[in-house]
Amino acid sequence: MPSNTRSRRILRFAGILLALAVPAAARAQGAAGPGQLSLADALRLAEQRSKTLKIAEASLSRAQGQRYQARSQLMPQVNGTAAYQRTLESQFQAISAKAGSSSGNPNDTSSSSSGGDLANSPIGKIFAAPSTVILGLTLTQNLFTAGKVTAANKGADAAERSAMAGVSSARAQLVLDVAQAYYNASAADRMASIADSTLAQAERALGLTTLSRQVGTSAEFDLLRARVTRDNARPLAIQSHANRDIAYLRLRQLVGLSLSGPIQLTTPVRDDLTAEQAMAQTASAVLTAPVALPRENTSATPDTAVDHRVAVKQAADALEAQRYALKAARWERLPSVQLSSNYQRFGYPAAGTIVPSSIGLFYPNWTASLGFSFPVVSSGRIKGDKMVAQANYIDAQERLQQAREAAELDARISINQYEQAQATYAASAGTDEQAAKAYQIAEVRFREGVSTQLELDQSRTQLQQARMNRVVAARDFELARLRLALLRDLPLASTGGAR
Repeated sequence: MPSNTRSRRILRFAGILLALAVPAAARAQGAAGPGQLSLADALRLAEQRSKTLKIAEASLSRAQGQRYQARSQLMPQVNGTAAYQRTLESQFQAISAKAGSSSGNPNDTSSSSSGGDLANSPIGKIFAAPSTVILGLTLTQNLFTAGKVTAANKGADAAERSAMAGVSSARAQLVLDVAQAYYNASAADRMASIADSTLAQAERALGLTTLSRQVGTSAEFDLLRARVTRDNARPLAIQSHANRDIAYLRLRQLVGLSLSGPIQLTTPVRDDLTAEQAMAQTASAVLTAPVALPRENTSATPDTAVDHRVAVKQAADALEAQRYALKAARWERLPSVQLSSNYQRFGYPAAGTIVPSSIGLFYPNWTASLGFSFPVVSSGRIKGDKMVAQANYIDAQERLQQAREAAELDARISINQYEQAQATYAASAGTDEQAAKAYQIAEVRFREGVSTQLELDQSRTQLQQARMNRVVAARDFELARLRLALLRDLPLASTGGAR
């Protein structure tokens, strides 16, 4: 599969999975206005400026060029030449001139006949010509290279496949990084809202306590407790807003937006699970329930097969290249055979001209040769080449096995993280609803004078913690689901303990 097609399919899959897998009310926000940023827009902007992705695409272009270079050694090479040669001084010109002058002297009878023939002969004109025009074609063809060209081609093919996989891997990692930054900012936004809501609740409780103190139904201790609770909520709200600003800055930097100016995220984290649905969720659904793609009405089951991982395929390609390189090293003592042919046309312009007046005045010269070359004394070079090729082959074998083991571990960890995130989200959904109901009851009881300030503070703290836990759980579940969906093309995670 071409790299661009496969990479675009990854981006389209991730965009659909992330941008459309939200409640219908959120998708209805469709058209983004000024300052609004959807997850699909963030992915598009990040792809345009990603240095890692551009480096991977440059590596692919380089690998494709090297493949052309390697394959050219299997095909005939034809080179054309054209040259103009001007003879400034030549022994043949001197001989020809002397022969011509002797033939014109009636007293010199010894060389008149032979000198005149030499000066006027075609051979004499060729060697004594002051100018020569040479047109030529040279053809070379490798007939047998003892496996060296084959190894180079296999290595180039493996390098191209590896580079194509590298582009897909870089794009998948970019999708995951952008989604993580986007959801972190969205979650930080909700955290700030929760902190503001908690501060408002503390302000409201302080107002009720102050009023109760004024009418004499509350003690001064209750008023102090309410004031301390309100004051403690302020630093938490300030910290939540600072965390939100930092998360937004990181998102802006990743997608290449200005670090200042208004921005509104329009793709929220999916968080529509009710308490009843949470109880019905099972963590084992990850391998049986496909990831839905609403736009195309299709589904994609997460691919966790070890042999399908990009890193494993790259290691397998490297092993294949080293296997052919080892074969070439073992055959290095065999002769190399090359066929070559050289076709030339020589033209000798007349005096006062640069090029002969017709093609018929260019004289052909065509040669063909079959050459053998083989090592006689290499002084240990061939043995060293074999040792290096053998070591590279063993190294590629071990790296493939290492990649397979790491891929299997990475898949199991990703599944475990998904199941854990799903269970945590289901638990947090039920706890959030129960904590909200408990706080409503506690607030009514406090307003009616039935409960104490301590009971209200505890209920508020529990509600705040439950809401924050749900936000974090929803974000982690969304990212775990996305990571599992993109697992095949993602690079192997650093799991430590490499053998």
